Amino acid sequence: MKTLHVLDASSFIYRSFFALPPLKTSKGFPTGAIYGFLRALFSIFKNEKPTHMAVVFDSPAPSKREKVYKEYKAGRPSMPNDLKLQIPLIKELVKLLGIPTIEKEGYEADDLIASLAINFPRRGFFVKIYTPDKDMLQLVNDKVIVVNPMNSEIFDRDKVIKKFGVPPEKLADFLALVGDKIDNIKGVKGIGPKRALEILRTFGGVENILENWERFKRLFPHADKEELELSYYLVKPQIADFDLAEEEVKIKEPDLEGLKAKLLELEMKSLIKDLDKIFKTKVQGTLF
Repeated sequence: MKTLHVLDASSFIYRSFFALPPLKTSKGFPTGAIYGFLRALFSIFKNEKPTHMAVVFDSPAPSKREKVYKEYKAGRPSMPNDLKLQIPLIKELVKLLGIPTIEKEGYEADDLIASLAINFPRRGFFVKIYTPDKDMLQLVNDKVIVVNPMNSEIFDRDKVIKKFGVPPEKLADFLALVGDKIDNIKGVKGIGPKRALEILRTFGGVENILENWERFKRLFPHADKEELELSYYLVKPQIADFDLAEEEVKIKEPDLEGLKAKLLELEMKSLIKDLDKIFKTKVQGTLF
């Protein structure tokens, strides 16, 4: 079975930027996120030898969630300028590597990843998603797994159940009840993970709660129906109205000379050596 490797670009970029020292070129250009991102990407190439891949980026335009709920992710700090400067170069390097990139106005990377995870198994693909985002665990099934790039933890269906107490298809219900401080999703006041599991055993899911609201309200007087509806909407993937052909996620031949030139410009000679190992090409000794 062919495997589609899907990378949540933002998670790799942020992780690299904050995990590594503030690397810079001799001219003062920041490179930590670029270096860490490429290291992680090269590791996947070495270990997995992928043939099909998509690196998925968030669109800078407001997402559907932000249009519905302006406070969505409002608590997150703005992107540091040193990180912002590196993103165009990361996109350029990914394309030079021959790897397809995906970005669609108005959609978060999560939603595009969800579309890939739904569409490609229908074509006989196994899908491997690289992201630390727990929302993406909703997509896990017998043909989709999630790998947390922070610690290489692999989530299949059993692992999701072990971690949250619910299967992937009930994770949106669970998250809607408990909320998510990181994304500024309120959930239901006074309901934590343990109570949420009890509620799901009783009611089955959020849709059934909403249909039996008076009963639920008697049990949880502080609950707000509109807030629960909103939370449920925010945690569920908004499936993007797009589809890609298999050819559009096939890794192409890399532009090795362009890559070497760009990496030399960024003063990353060690990564040029990695290119040699990955693509079995002879790199000029004079570069070192």
